[in-house]
Formats: sequence, C-alpha cells, structure tokens
Amino acid sequence: MVSGLGSTFRNLLPYGIAAGTVVILTKVFRYGYSYFTKRKEDPINDFSSVCRNPRLWEKIPQNTPIELGKGNPHFLVGAATCTYQDSGSINCINSQWALREKTMPANNRSSKGPNLFEVYQNDPQQIIDRLKKLGVNSYRFSIEWSHIQPHSEKDFDEVKLQVYVNFCKKLKESGIKPMITLHHFSEPQWFYKLGSFEKEENIQHFVNFCVKVFPTLAEHCDYFCTINEPTIEAFSRYVRGAFLPCVTIDFKRGGDFLRGALKAHNLVYEKLKALKPTAQIGIVHQRLSFRAANPLLYPITRTLSYFVNEVTLNYFKTGIFEMKILFFCRMRDEKLGKLKTDFIGLQYYVRPLIGFGPTSDFAPMTQMPFHEDPEGIYEAILEVHEATEKPIIVTENGISTHDDTQRARYMWRALYATAEAAKKIRKEGLMATENLLGYYVWSLCDNFEWDMGMNPQKFGAYSMENGTITQNPKEGMKPFIAWANSLKPSTSQEQVV
Repeated sequence: MVSGLGSTFRNLLPYGIAAGTVVILTKVFRYGYSYFTKRKEDPINDFSSVCRNPRLWEKIPQNTPIELGKGNPHFLVGAATCTYQDSGSINCINSQWALREKTMPANNRSSKGPNLFEVYQNDPQQIIDRLKKLGVNSYRFSIEWSHIQPHSEKDFDEVKLQVYVNFCKKLKESGIKPMITLHHFSEPQWFYKLGSFEKEENIQHFVNFCVKVFPTLAEHCDYFCTINEPTIEAFSRYVRGAFLPCVTIDFKRGGDFLRGALKAHNLVYEKLKALKPTAQIGIVHQRLSFRAANPLLYPITRTLSYFVNEVTLNYFKTGIFEMKILFFCRMRDEKLGKLKTDFIGLQYYVRPLIGFGPTSDFAPMTQMPFHEDPEGIYEAILEVHEATEKPIIVTENGISTHDDTQRARYMWRALYATAEAAKKIRKEGLMATENLLGYYVWSLCDNFEWDMGMNPQKFGAYSMENGTITQNPKEGMKPFIAWANSLKPSTSQEQVV
C-alpha cells in the first residue's frame, strides 16, 4: 500500500510542479499588472478599470456622495429576507429543508435563528421599527409554501396565509412597500418528493399555489418575485450537491430543473397579471461568473459560468433554452417562448476566483469562502441589462463579515458601483433613469445560510441576541443608512407636496 502510494506520488510529482509553477507565474503577472495599471487608469471616469483591478478603489475618495436613486421618488430602498432562513425548521417542518438539516451539525441549524414568522404574527411593529432605523421604504420577504400547503395541494392553511396578509397590511400602513417572493429555495416535502421543477408535470402545482395566495396578498402588495435564483438552485441541487437531493455533476438533471423553473415563471406571470394587471412581477437571477486564478482551471470555470449564468441570460435574450456541455448534456427547447417579466431581480455577491489554495484578488476574504468583491455588481448590472433590456431591481447584495469596518467599506463601494452602472447605462442611452428601480441589502438580520448553516455567516444589518434582533443596526451599516436617508425628501419638500 505504501509503496503504491509512493509510486503514485512520483508519477504525479511532475504535474504538481508544473501546476505550482503556473500558480506562481500567474500571481506574479497579476500583481505586476495590478501595480502598473494602477498608475495609468482613471477609475473616476472609467469605473470598469476597478473591475479589472480592485486596487484602484484607493483612487476613489471615500466621501464621494452616492447618487444612486437621486431624482426618483419611487426608487425602492430595501432590506431582504427569506422566511425559511429566518424562521427555520421549527416553523417550517414540512419544508424539504427540514429534511436536509437533519444531516447538518446540531449546533449550526436554523433553529438557532430569529424566528421572524412568529414576529410577523405577534409583533410586526418590531420589524417595522428596525426597517425604519435602516431608512428603507421596502421589505422583501418570502411566502413559505410549506406553511400554506403543508401536506398536499388539497391541504390549504388559511390561518398562516392570513399572517402574511396582515403583515403586508401593517407594512403598507407604515409606508413600507412589501415585495413578496413566492419560491425562495424552500418548498413542501410533497412537491420535492414528486420531483419539483425537474418534472414538467409538477409545474402546475406551483402555478396553482401562486394563483391561490395572490389575490389577498395583492390587496396590499404590488411587487412579486416568482422564483428566487433558479440557476443557483439547479446548480446547488444537481452539480454542487449541497441542496437536496444532493446530486453532484449531473448537468442534465440541473438543466431539466432550470428549464422547468423558467417555464413555471412564465405561466405564473400570465396568471397573476390577469388577476391584477398593475402588479409588478419579476424573476430573480443571481449573476455568478467564475474566474480562474490559474489558466489550468479555465475549462472548469468556463463550464460553471456557462451553467449558472449564461444559459439563463441567453434564454432571457432569445427565448430559446439551450444547454450544451461537452460529455454531459445537450438540450434545446424553443417552446418556452420569450421571457415574460416586468423586471429582473438581480442578485450579486462575488465573481468567484477559483485556484489552487486561497485566492483573494488583492482583497480581504469574507466569512463566506470568497473574497470581498463589491465592484463586480457594476459588471452584473450591465450584463443583465444587455441580455434583457428590462428594468432592474437589485433584490440582494451584501457581505458576510464580523468586521464592521469591512462591512462599511463594502456597503459604500457596492452602492457606488451600482450608481456607476446606472450612470453608464443612462449616458449611453440604454436605460431611462427610472428603470433601475431599487436596491435591497441582504439581509435584515443574521440568519441561516442554507448548507453553510448559521455560523459563522453574518450577513445581517442587525445582529441577534438571545434569539431576537438587536435594537440597533450594526455600525457597518452606516454608509447604507446615510444613503437611504439622503433620498428622503426634506421637511420643506414634504410641506410643498
């Protein structure tokens, strides 16, 4: 056994040396490029240079005002959450995620979360007060499908639905616009066991659920997201193997799920618009584009970016669902038709840099296994708009960190980058000012981060103490709060209105 391992090691040693040499040369090249271009490029007049070289942030004054949303009285400034993530398996026992959590360490499960569903039910003013301290005018949250139809499509819980309806009513009365997500990674176990969106015959179950809950919710809510990040869910279920059914490297099944979710969105859009034509209904896409820190890894990052980003954007652009991955799958469906949506909910966190060992692109790491990358949201907005030419709402953006200095830096930079993208689109005549409709920070409070658990993830604008949300936001949220408050009309303006 030992001698066999030794022989294997000797055979692989040349490849290891070659890979290590490429790593070193790549890092030297990247550092040299970053150092010398830093002197020549002007990030204030060309923000795309920061996307290429994040060291150029040093040239942008940190006291530069954020112009995002200025001049648009309807701009949505919000905080986002997901009911399963902040209420967990205790309140959502019939979700497929309650099954998934049984395989996770007991000290890192969602039961340690803030249980916001009970807060919605018993003390909604607690949420409203904290939203007002952030200066927001909107709150994005999800309707937990397993609450409403826990055991089958015939089983309908009107009491739990009314909790959500009453909460929407309270938000609206307080001047906070609700935005509802109808499917945010969590679904009833009965739907999951049928095969979820992977099986086309299941799609109608989701359509029926949406049609059932929509009328009463729409009395108090104008903004709806149908499905949250279907590309990320397909990737996490069937390629990464982190979400149930925890399958790895099965692009074909992932493609079937993604195609089914996109079809479900279009069908739900048609049904809901017929019920309330003025409702704004969109789909949510996370822009995730992988980069290779080592040229040897380019084929892998290219395939992953294609699956989680380009397949969906190409569908948005052409109305044709096509996925061709060498050796794995070849799919084409021209029957889905053009994307039907009023807006694109864009979510952005990072352009993952994949390499041999830790990679950070000259930026600090976060609590998630990726580096601080606020500048990438600029690329994300431009790319998604080019593919869709639809209004964009940034429905999630944020950072997981215990360091308030890092959080403050990230928030200011992400808002600045978003504003720069909006400015470029306006300058080139691609989008009217009002068509970048809003920005939501993820998330309202520290919560359960799916397969990564409760800790050490710290995305929240608020911390938790003894299972409840703290009274005041984290110090690192100050740049966001200052920007949000800068969009509010002055007292004199309010009097004129």
